[in-house]
Amino acid sequence: MKLLLTPSSLRGTVAVPPSKSLLHRELICRFLAGQVTDLPPHAAQDVLATYRGLGCLTAPAPLVDCGDSGSTLRFLLPLFMALGRTDAVFTGSDRLLSRPIPGDLGLRRTERGFAMTHPLTAGRWPLPGDETSQLISGMLLALPLLPGDSDVLVTGRAVSRPYVQMTLAVMARHGVTVEKISGGWHLPGGQIYRPAPLLDEPDWSAAAYWLVLRALLPRQRREALRIPLAPPPYLQGDAAILRYLDKLPEQIDISDTPDLLPPLALYAALRRGRDTHFTHAAFLRQKESDRLTAVSAVLNALGASAEVQPDGLVIHGVSALHGGDVSACGDHRIALLAGCAAMVADGPVTLSGAETVAKSYPAFWRELAALGGNWEVLES
Repeated sequence: MKLLLTPSSLRGTVAVPPSKSLLHRELICRFLAGQVTDLPPHAAQDVLATYRGLGCLTAPAPLVDCGDSGSTLRFLLPLFMALGRTDAVFTGSDRLLSRPIPGDLGLRRTERGFAMTHPLTAGRWPLPGDETSQLISGMLLALPLLPGDSDVLVTGRAVSRPYVQMTLAVMARHGVTVEKISGGWHLPGGQIYRPAPLLDEPDWSAAAYWLVLRALLPRQRREALRIPLAPPPYLQGDAAILRYLDKLPEQIDISDTPDLLPPLALYAALRRGRDTHFTHAAFLRQKESDRLTAVSAVLNALGASAEVQPDGLVIHGVSALHGGDVSACGDHRIALLAGCAAMVADGPVTLSGAETVAKSYPAFWRELAALGGNWEVLES
């Protein structure tokens, strides 16, 4: 879908969606505890993929379609293996199937996707931490179901660490014991997930775009855009957006909060005369797009100055953005970046691939329109 976005004055209260990352974990733990979970209105495509994937656990020889959801693939693969469902085949988008699945799970690539060659076994599991935290979370969720004890050991520099802590917190709420050891965690076997109330938080990865957009509005217009958020504590690491907007440092290690790169890059782009270095971000090349290149391409097309580095991005702040033509590059977070940038640019922005927001935030364009954002469909 191609949209024409026009700079707009925004006014009203943002309805921030529930946390996608938290809901993935809640769905799995509640399913294992025998609980039924009602999905929120306008559920993200990724969440729907996990919901449907869990339903496949009771189907014969299922084809588990993960869509474009890395969380679904990396969380459910170990779970199916732990439950002995090695007759399943996991499929998804071409991009998803090309993304890394670290560790030695004994997967076999077929025409339809990934087939499993053996069940999951208890024991010692060294997993690289520098590509993704999702498989680490998947193994933490699955291994306690096995009869024997297991250790998950993270090798290399770990990324997205708050997401693993979120996994552990949700598991603890459901009565599963995990012990911290040097370099990882010990998971006693033979455990049972127990029912617990659904834990809900606003999605800070989504809220970050609105918070940045409000921060970029002229001071007299900021109060017109209201973003209600629950008080702390928060399980999501992306709540760090509040700290960054209070004071943006010259150098940001983005490895723990990779989803903040696009909105923070937009914020940094309009800090005239200041350079902002985003570091430890090379693993973002393996997201739905090469996110370093995609962020740079969108911002530069709109008059910003972004420079891709081997390990991250350097943003040279400018005074204003202009209109232009940009692509979402098949990446929901790049579409969100472009939509927000268009609201504070000096001219209209044409965005191709606007439909990709459905992966994490299906209601975004409707929400933007309700707040006074002007856009029209050029091609459906």
